[in-house]
Order: sequence, then C-alpha cells, then structure tokens
Amino acid sequence: MGKPEFDDKEIKNAVKKRYAAAIARPSTSCCGPAEPQLVQIGGSCCGPRASTAMKGTMVKTAGYGEDELGRLPSDAVQNAFGCGNPLAFAGVRPGQVVLDIGSGAGIDCLIAAEKAGPTGRVIGLDMTPEMIERAGQNARDAGITNVEFRLGEAEKMPVEDSSVDWVISNCVINLSPDKPAVFSEIVRALRPGGRISISDIVAEALPAAVRQSRDAWTGCLAGAISEAEYVAGLEKAGLRGVRATSRLVYDASQLKGLFGSSACGLGAGCGGDASALALAAAGKIWSARFEGVKPHPASVGAEVAIEQERAEDLQAIQVLLEEAELHGDIEAHLSHFLVARHNGRLAGCIGMEVYGPDALFRSLAVTPGYRGLGLARRLYEKLVERARAKGVERAYLLTKTIEPLAESWGFRRIDRAQVPEAIRDTSEFRGACCASAVAMRRDLG
Repeated sequence: MGKPEFDDKEIKNAVKKRYAAAIARPSTSCCGPAEPQLVQIGGSCCGPRASTAMKGTMVKTAGYGEDELGRLPSDAVQNAFGCGNPLAFAGVRPGQVVLDIGSGAGIDCLIAAEKAGPTGRVIGLDMTPEMIERAGQNARDAGITNVEFRLGEAEKMPVEDSSVDWVISNCVINLSPDKPAVFSEIVRALRPGGRISISDIVAEALPAAVRQSRDAWTGCLAGAISEAEYVAGLEKAGLRGVRATSRLVYDASQLKGLFGSSACGLGAGCGGDASALALAAAGKIWSARFEGVKPHPASVGAEVAIEQERAEDLQAIQVLLEEAELHGDIEAHLSHFLVARHNGRLAGCIGMEVYGPDALFRSLAVTPGYRGLGLARRLYEKLVERARAKGVERAYLLTKTIEPLAESWGFRRIDRAQVPEAIRDTSEFRGACCASAVAMRRDLG
C-alpha cells in the first residue's frame, strides 16, 4: 500500500470537514454507488455536484425495507451514507445495548432502537459535531427516547468496558487510519458473548495514486483494506467466528460513478481516467457485512449447567439452530433435548429422536460466544447418559461439519443403507440434511 503524504490527524480533519459539508447539501451515499442509472458521472459522490436524483437511493439498494424506512424521519434516510444494512440479519433482542460506530444522521440507531425496545438502549458515536446534532434532532422527530449520541472517535471511544451487546457500523471503519485501534476498541466495549454486525467497503487492490489521495480517503476508497485483512484484524483483536456473510461486488459502471470524473473519487490530482480505473478495479472493490463474537473467558465454562430443556426453551432453541444453519423441526422431540444454560440464557443444545434401541443424535449447537469451553462434549456425554437410560443401544447422526469431532467420540462413518429405516425416514434424512452429509454410528453398549 502506498504511504499517504499526510498524517492521521489530517485524514480525520478531512473526513470531519467532508461529512459536515455533505450533510448540509442534498445527500447520496458517500461510500457506495446508487443504482447505476441514477449516478451523475460528472459529479462526485459527496462533492458539490452530487446529483439530487440520488438522494436517499442507496438505502434501498443496501437492503433496507420500505416499511422500516417509512417509519423514520426523511432526513435520517436522505442523509444516510452507508454501503449496507448492518441490522438486516443482526439478532438484536429487546433489552440489549447497541453501539453504532459512525452513526451519522442516525438511520441505523433509530432502527436498532426499535429492535432493542424500551428496555434496551442504543449509543450512536460520531466524531462530527454536525452529525451528532442532526442525529439528535432525527431521534426527537421520531419520538425515540432510548437512543443517545456521543461525540468521539472510533480509535478511542467514550464507552465503558464490556458494556454493549452489539457493535454495528456502516461504511465507517474504512475511514480510520488506525484500524487495529478501532478493532481493539470494539472488543473492549463488547460484553463477553457480545457480537458485531459491520458493513464496510473492502478492496483487494487499488492504484498507489488512489491510496495516497486525501480525497479518496474521505471518499471511502483509499483506506479500504482487503476482506482477508479485515477478518484477520478483528480476530487478532480478540473476536471469534469472524466471517463475511454477504457481499455486494461493484462492477465497472458502478465504480465509474463512485470514482467520479476525477478518477479517484471526489478530487483531482491523482491522475488517470475514471473509465479506465473503473475497468481495472471491477470485481476488486465491494461492500461486505462482517459478523463475529467476543468469547467468554475459559472460567465461565464451569458456570454453565447442562440440564433438561423446559417447554419455554422451544423458541430459543429454534433461534440457536437457525443461527447454526441446522434443522429446526424439533417440537415433537423436545422432551429428548438437553440445553447448556448460563445465567438464565441458552448457550447450547443437543437432542435425539428415539426409535426403540436406535436413536438419531441431532441439533448439536453452541452459540459462538461459548465455543471453546468444552460445551459440545459435555452436551454429547450427557445425551449418551440419557440415551442409555432409555435403552438406546445404537446412536446415529448426520454431519457435514463435525466428522472429526464425532470420530473422537467413538462414531464411525457408515453407508446410509446401513441406517435403520425408521431413522432414514426422519426429516433429517429425507431432506433437511443434504445428501452430501456423512452418516455415522456408535454402539452405546
């Protein structure tokens, strides 16, 4: 990466100046192109000649629903500068605390406030005073009282340690000249088990002239790192299960609009032609949504109880299985389920379907923040005890992901034809678990 000829302080001052100016004029998305047909090629994304036809359009292409946008003040929608919707699939629950890094005019904070409910709380953080003022007004206009906006920088956030359940951000961290500091601050602010849902611009390769351009920095281009670097940075800071779960790759026509006529997005002096640069960069720049979790310390493992499920656990188990991408048709077999519980919350589950001396072991899931504490083995061993007490002699399972782990527990791969008919007739075998899954068996005698 080419080294800019300006320091971190200059970058931050330029970003503040740009966003203060952007909110004072008709808005578009600073960090992501709108639909190609609406892009004014001669203007710049957030610059003086931005097309008013693009006003508020990015929120629709980024995955926001018409219904949720309709419940927000128009100013919050029109002054949204994001490249995605970090709350589209985030499991924010009532009563939780959400921190939005780079909250801008407040669109994501207002949506999060609705999800968190009156018992929850949302903190919007932004380093631009004009944004803080605008976001506060939008919250007042919406009648939302469980959100507050704080002035501060992502590299040193005015947020208490281990105080939030979710960190969200929308096309902001790419603007930071010190991303390791931001990643460390995210982990510091999260409670154990807390999660992230971050949308951001990433880039595999950019010309050195773009990397060195002050305007390209403020335009969400020069500071973009690769997806692999992003994941590695979050993992190094202490998060687990970090992955990019969705991507919107920009093609040449979209990039041409993003770069503008200056060829590096929002400013002259970096040379080149917008069309040529867009063609060269096509497929190398995209917006991605990142997920991850702050793990619980090892000492917590001893505090987790393995116990029989309760009737009221059904919905929580189904949510856990959905997040693990496992089959959720469990109601008929709920009495054969065990759960891992910590401080009243489900940390994991496992279950079985019993057919005389045979049983299908299924639905083993541990929520990401509790992984690495040995809960999967504890759940399995407890289920074996339960199965033996019910006269089960042989356990079967289907898996695409835990074959080595199952082998360590004594299971061995078998042909599906060797599985008893009653188990082959279960929903797991008939389609819920795909044909490429491995069938395994263990004798419990």
